[in-house]
Amino acid sequence: MLQRVRVLIEDEGMTISSPGGFIDGVNLENLLTVEPHGRNPALADALKRIGLAERTGRGIDRIYEGSIVYGRPWPDYTESTERYVKLFIQRAKPDESFTKMVRNEEIKLGRALPINALLILSIIQQLKKATIEELTNLIRVGESRIKANIENLLESGLVKSSGHGEGRSYILNPKVYKTQDYMMDYVRKNGMDNFKNEALVLELAKKQGGFVTREDVVELLNLNDSQAYRVLKKIANANKIELIGKGRSARYRVIERK
Repeated sequence: MLQRVRVLIEDEGMTISSPGGFIDGVNLENLLTVEPHGRNPALADALKRIGLAERTGRGIDRIYEGSIVYGRPWPDYTESTERYVKLFIQRAKPDESFTKMVRNEEIKLGRALPINALLILSIIQQLKKATIEELTNLIRVGESRIKANIENLLESGLVKSSGHGEGRSYILNPKVYKTQDYMMDYVRKNGMDNFKNEALVLELAKKQGGFVTREDVVELLNLNDSQAYRVLKKIANANKIELIGKGRSARYRVIERK
């Protein structure tokens, strides 16, 4: 008995279940790296000729690409079995800053970014910071290919490196990917883990145009309101920042040394 493709749309997202497992040689580990081949080459060729499909077999790449360019979670095939392929696409708000960054780069290049470059950017976006080893394990391609893509992303200015040797890691370039939340993580994780509170606060202020608020310090250092105030007061007493405004509009400005 023929089974039907099932599409379910709910609050969590969209689930598509297709009867029949993965094609021979395809599994969860190699979805994006296995050589494309169709279950029915004759049917694929016919669909290609009438313009309803492409012969290259890049369907899964396109699904990943569609999710990544909008800063959304990756497609999830983990519930697939030998009897059916099950795809879950999570409902999530797009990351507008990430989308703009990717779109601007593709306009500059005059072409779409390669799937491996998109995967690298997506992982760094989610983890905030990633090493070559982490990228290799998550994308499941050779280290040399990861390094080649990283070099291109460094050259384009989309990512920045931090640290040296085996401890070297990569972040999205905050000058390109500008969001307040990312700035917080950038200051915390860009090789500054051993800095004192003062250095962290001043670094954040510098990256925010010379200003920082008590709320920024609460979030940055995981402090309560009174603790954040004491940190700022100590820095102000050292004549490194000055209070501007009162009440809700109060913020601290870095004092420029002449």
